[in-house]
Amino acid sequence: MNIDEYSMTFDNPSLWFIEEVKKPYHLNRISKVITNRNYLSGIHKVLDREDAEYKGKKLITRKTIINYAKTVINFHNTYLLGKPVSLTGDTEVINTFNNVYKLGLYNTIDYEILDKVNKYGDAYEYVYTDNGIIKSKIIDSGSSYPVYDDEGNYISFIEHWTDAYSGISYFYVYYPTYVDYWNDEGGTVHLVDTKINATGLPVHYHNFNDMDDYFGISLLNDIRPLLDELEDILSKMGDAIYINSLNPMNVAIGQRIESTIPADATGYVLNLDNGDFKTVSTMMDYNTIKLYLDNVKQFLNDIACIPSALGSNTNIANVSEVSLKMLFHMANIKAQETEKWLNIGMQERFMRFNKILDMQGIKVDGNCEVEYNLSIPVATDEIVKNLKAMKEMGAISIDTIMEKSGMIKDVSAEKSRLSEMQKN
Repeated sequence: MNIDEYSMTFDNPSLWFIEEVKKPYHLNRISKVITNRNYLSGIHKVLDREDAEYKGKKLITRKTIINYAKTVINFHNTYLLGKPVSLTGDTEVINTFNNVYKLGLYNTIDYEILDKVNKYGDAYEYVYTDNGIIKSKIIDSGSSYPVYDDEGNYISFIEHWTDAYSGISYFYVYYPTYVDYWNDEGGTVHLVDTKINATGLPVHYHNFNDMDDYFGISLLNDIRPLLDELEDILSKMGDAIYINSLNPMNVAIGQRIESTIPADATGYVLNLDNGDFKTVSTMMDYNTIKLYLDNVKQFLNDIACIPSALGSNTNIANVSEVSLKMLFHMANIKAQETEKWLNIGMQERFMRFNKILDMQGIKVDGNCEVEYNLSIPVATDEIVKNLKAMKEMGAISIDTIMEKSGMIKDVSAEKSRLSEMQKN
């Protein structure tokens, strides 16, 4: 089914996109994006804790916010794409695409795509040209409505939002060959402009989701329950320490004395008939609390695939390459999974590169693959020794050695410098 046939299934085919964005499926998905966005900005479940009365006054209960989710997401973003990717394949294609990457700042675009998917489950990239330079626009996940038909074919895309101040709704409707721009300024939805779309629909990046084959799932879904638990228990512990330890409740049993004692006096002793005086406090079991918190934090690190030694006081001695691999094993598994779905979108992007380059008269024929340079701490001496041994065996090229060493950022520039040195 193409988009023309799909639009005919609506009551008003010419304005089908208005009904499309109101479908419960889209509304539910967009609400999750907004919820995650609010969570990352500090709106957490712990803020719903009720205040209480204590000693006749209103006690503002603690609402400790731990925005550890940002740290987890930033870790996975930088671990996989903190360093620029390397393009491998046919030499002609690689040289052309490397120039596109530099001019279009695509290393930053790659990072932004991964960041959006980790936060919201999906990211959308529209490839276009600006004064002959190939660039990409990352469309806001909260304004994105990809359209799939009943057979799962990606047939259209809607970018829709409503301005919070003017109340005007905007619609960019992407078709395979053109883009319509609509808004309801003046009270009625009307077509404002139509432009040619030379690169097709926006690329839809999404991770693997057991519940939905067409849309991804945020990393926050796995770690937020544990973070909520940590914030809740730490907030309650803070109140408990203040109330029961630092500010205990004094209890007097026996005859009540109506007289007063001078405020500046010290050392008074009151003897009451059949009375008693004591300070009520609770003794918290340190080991039990520590065990509980340590387990919750360990579960959080395991699910988030972050090495527990990072950010802790753990001292790591005698670190070898094997030790580092073991320490970052779960992070590597997460990165390998991310590479698989990210490569699907990358190949879609390269197809759009080829379309634009062909229209510019640049013929590119060949394959291009993406190689990721993980930001894992490495023992440089061991890497250099291994590369040297492979070179002596004749099993590796100079270009690959430069790429794998981690000490050369621009292989082409370094080769040019070596060539100039040999001439001199």
